[in-house]
Amino acid sequence: MYIKEIKTKGYERVVRGCDEKNNFNAFIAIHTLKNGPAFGGIRYFNYRNNERACLDVMKLAEAMTEKCIVAGINMSGGKTAIQKSFYKNNKAFKVDQKNFYPCLGELINYLNGDYYGGLDVGFDYTMLQKLTAYTDFTTKYSNPDIGSLCTALGVYNAIKAGVKFKLKKDSVKGLKIAIKGVGKVGFQLSNYLLADGAKLVIADKNFDKIKFADNLQTKFSHEIKNIDHDEIHKEEVDIYSPCALGNDIRLSRIKELKCKIICGAANNQLDIADPEEANRQLVANNILYIPDTLANAGGVFRSAGIILKTRDEQDSFKLIKAFYDRTLKILNIAEENEISPADVCQQIGQNITGKPNKFKIKLDSL
Repeated sequence: MYIKEIKTKGYERVVRGCDEKNNFNAFIAIHTLKNGPAFGGIRYFNYRNNERACLDVMKLAEAMTEKCIVAGINMSGGKTAIQKSFYKNNKAFKVDQKNFYPCLGELINYLNGDYYGGLDVGFDYTMLQKLTAYTDFTTKYSNPDIGSLCTALGVYNAIKAGVKFKLKKDSVKGLKIAIKGVGKVGFQLSNYLLADGAKLVIADKNFDKIKFADNLQTKFSHEIKNIDHDEIHKEEVDIYSPCALGNDIRLSRIKELKCKIICGAANNQLDIADPEEANRQLVANNILYIPDTLANAGGVFRSAGIILKTRDEQDSFKLIKAFYDRTLKILNIAEENEISPADVCQQIGQNITGKPNKFKIKLDSL
């Protein structure tokens, strides 16, 4: 396998590992190291070409820096993206699973502790366990569900803070909430919300996950409505919660939204082509958008405690409840400065890299 450093403005390191014999092609981006070693999930995805993975990994790494700093974590942003199929002569060839883990381990070890990997889309607990035979630079999980539980708990507390701020309610009881994506995080979030008396509308591309979520009906008496994956954003609800892939709040969809609050677990939710314009349109439509870098940091918070050896999982789980207060604090800062919560989080994240804080927010107020 050859490893190449890709000089990229605004990033500490971007590296590519490629082994054509095994059809292995992966990128790791480290946005910065100024807030500590980089951490970010390993994404195993079917990108449409060999270069698309690089673009994705850089955006995700930058968002991870913002997430870490907003959550008060002494780590920086990183990310891995692995191409499920390597493209040669306009044909796609699947990666050789036998040599997948040695290649990935070699690439992570090359960074010598500047980056630690974790779970992400397409890369599950079992895969991470296999990877640990080839590298020590990963987070550790006590069980397959603890990461999703912590992420869901963070989103749940951020939703409650949004409800308090926007709707002046102390509970989600009786509120109608749409959850797009009922994988591990979406399913756990559903449990938290149903336990509080919310009414859910759910959707997922994978029918098996919908059937899995239907099992919630045996535990809760509240109605759970299933709807088409491409139509759920049009539902008239109090809260819309994107918990699948990013790029969900597209410019073409904003005019179709009928919610008061957006708060979910998906990364990079705003339109990938023009996230700033998407944010402006949400503000213009009086929709409170709680950015994912604030809402879904629970899993990262847990992993940071393990990697930095500052707290165990149970301590992290208890502290994630404080995301409610932190979210309210940021929503109030946004209101006081007459800007959006996404702008506040972006300024907090950019401050570590030396970019000017154009809104003159007192960042230490958190």
